[in-house]
Amino acid sequence: MRVFVTGANGFLGSHLVDRLLARGDEVHVLVRKTSNLQWLLGKDVQFHYGDVIGNGKGLREGLKDADVLLHVAGILKANRPSTYYEVNVRGTANVLDHCLEVRPKISRIVVVTSLAAHGPNAGKRLAAEDDECHPMGDYGKSKRDQELVVLKYRDRLPVTIVRPPAIYGPRDEQILSFFRMVQWGVAFLPRDGRGVLNMAHVSDVVSGILLAAEHPKAVGEIFFIGEDKNHTWREAAAAIAASLKKKVWNVGVPAALIYGVSSAAEGLGRMLRRTFSLNLAYARNFLQRNWAMDISKAGRLLDYRPAFPLAVGAGETAAWYFQEGWLK
Repeated sequence: MRVFVTGANGFLGSHLVDRLLARGDEVHVLVRKTSNLQWLLGKDVQFHYGDVIGNGKGLREGLKDADVLLHVAGILKANRPSTYYEVNVRGTANVLDHCLEVRPKISRIVVVTSLAAHGPNAGKRLAAEDDECHPMGDYGKSKRDQELVVLKYRDRLPVTIVRPPAIYGPRDEQILSFFRMVQWGVAFLPRDGRGVLNMAHVSDVVSGILLAAEHPKAVGEIFFIGEDKNHTWREAAAAIAASLKKKVWNVGVPAALIYGVSSAAEGLGRMLRRTFSLNLAYARNFLQRNWAMDISKAGRLLDYRPAFPLAVGAGETAAWYFQEGWLK
């Protein structure tokens, strides 16, 4: 099977490429000439150079004769709010328009969005795919707008949307800072650390994407793909501490302090024209008490069964970090 992957050089995309190659697929990827290709070099992939918002030469080359399109490309952090919408929303429309032009008979298109498109939950309920969405911040709103764009193509293309939560695993640099913090013996947690979240191992997310790309019941649907258990921040810290064989001291950080530090970091980023992970939008998301979700629809329709509970996934991730020297 010929598979075209956007965002293939990133954390999730590179793991997806590895799985496709392992099962014998012909893999084509869209990358920019300035992209960091460390996870793709030396692998049997066909490179097509371009951008999701570019003139389309790379898109047309990659889509030619493709059986499946896996659209993973997106932007997680940006200095200007408009950048989220340009890449995540208009970029997705551009990709789908090129697919209509070049490969209208494609078998499946899977677009990866985020739990952020849904937004946090009220009370103790679990997020479900048929909920009304209340995304927060420009990133979350752009991901929901991306979904609405994709759904407009349902009558012309076989589209499926996958919404993962926070993804972790080998090669991930985002959660690495949390592992390092726990290795020091302390975990700074939002408020009292009793807020709930879902964490998905990258291998499980890849499995969910591939099921969505193959199952006939997936067409036109949205699926939450993650772990089958939601965790408190304290439980997550404990699982990571166990993977590192460390004792951890949980420190609840007041909302006012988190907002103050985030505001200062955002202001500094504007002055330096740099994008920091710590900003006000991150603080608002970090402080929400309920990011839990229900993956039963994926289990029911796709037979999705996550294989990496947090205790196992954290251990595998820690081992990789040590092996690569990211943790010492």
